[in-house]
Amino acid sequence: MDSLTQVVLGAACGELVAGRKIGNRAMLWGALGGTIPDFDVFAGFFTDEITGIAFHRGFMHSFLFAAMAPWGLAWLSHRFYSTDFYRRRGYKLFFSLFWLVFYLVAATGINFIPILLNQAFSWWTFIPTLLLGIWLVQKLWVDYRKRDLESVSMPYITWVQVFFWSIFTHPLLDCFTNYGTQIWQPFSDTRIQWNTVSVVDPLYTIPFALFLLVAAWLVRVSKVRYALAWAGMLWGLGYLAYTWKHKQAVEAAVKATLAEREIKYSRFQTNPTIFNNMVWTATIEADSVYYFGLYGFNDVVPALRPISTIPKNHYLLDHIPETDRAKRFLRWFTNGYFNVLHHRGDTFQVNDLRFGLLGDTLKGNNYVFPFLLYKNERGEWDVLQDNKRVSDPEMNKQAMKQLWYRVIGKE
Repeated sequence: MDSLTQVVLGAACGELVAGRKIGNRAMLWGALGGTIPDFDVFAGFFTDEITGIAFHRGFMHSFLFAAMAPWGLAWLSHRFYSTDFYRRRGYKLFFSLFWLVFYLVAATGINFIPILLNQAFSWWTFIPTLLLGIWLVQKLWVDYRKRDLESVSMPYITWVQVFFWSIFTHPLLDCFTNYGTQIWQPFSDTRIQWNTVSVVDPLYTIPFALFLLVAAWLVRVSKVRYALAWAGMLWGLGYLAYTWKHKQAVEAAVKATLAEREIKYSRFQTNPTIFNNMVWTATIEADSVYYFGLYGFNDVVPALRPISTIPKNHYLLDHIPETDRAKRFLRWFTNGYFNVLHHRGDTFQVNDLRFGLLGDTLKGNNYVFPFLLYKNERGEWDVLQDNKRVSDPEMNKQAMKQLWYRVIGKE
């Protein structure tokens, strides 16, 4: 899921493991641990596009990494607190700036998502991240920089537990989204995707964060503080169970609609739409086409509608060998849910249909996750994620408005 959600989950893990021993530091270290797996995105600065995309949610999201990394991180943390260096003013200033930059990067990513999708600023996203940022600044200034810090004495094995749970829960949560998480690396590149929750879902994140924010104001040995941390964790677990139940209902509705319309298919995939769990997409694969439709729990008519037909056009890539690296990557990354369009010359646009369309019908070039398949300067087929896809900003706004109407049952 998004970075802010992983920060919240990691902070909760840190608090439940070590909050009574080291107070709010447990939340901060847990938040750091919960973010570490996503540092794999920086691989894109040092590798080619295919390797960078494949590495994200790869080994650093694996169970093996979660089992190995905590021991080294715990050793570093334990050694660090065995000295008084962390009490020095210069260090506290540096670390305050580190956490502020860390948070600004995460918050910027969150606020950029609605701009990317809707070409518009979202106050619904900005206000919660702003309030959380204000709280973080206050805590760093009052409780960290200006206060004489008390000594930290925590067993090495407790540090291991802080980092293990904060790192281990990160890929588990990612598995509930539809990007795909390689939890079995390096033994298998199978990507787990349960597709029950959107990559950004405020209803999961905001209540969870509020529980932790209130808990952070209480003294570390408070039973209420511990109960609030558990309440946040149980909220998250309960919400994931709620989304799983939704998925079963959506898939039953999809099967009923396909049977009613006598549509023959080989498989289908369902996902919640962005920012909510009330409206879901369905991508259905048939022989030469895909069908795409939306199902809303608040719809007047409980059925998959409207249904758009998307030609596969896989034959456009027949001249590229199946063993070609770029072609194998696209089939692997999309899990076979892709269609092909001519782009320009010998360049093709390959659309990852797991992420569907922006809107409920096929209009223009409104694919959410397109790639460009082209020949590079070496004459080899290569892949580039098409972040500059042709799209009408006004159409994007209308699509998000239409989605909101489906969410609230206003059609």
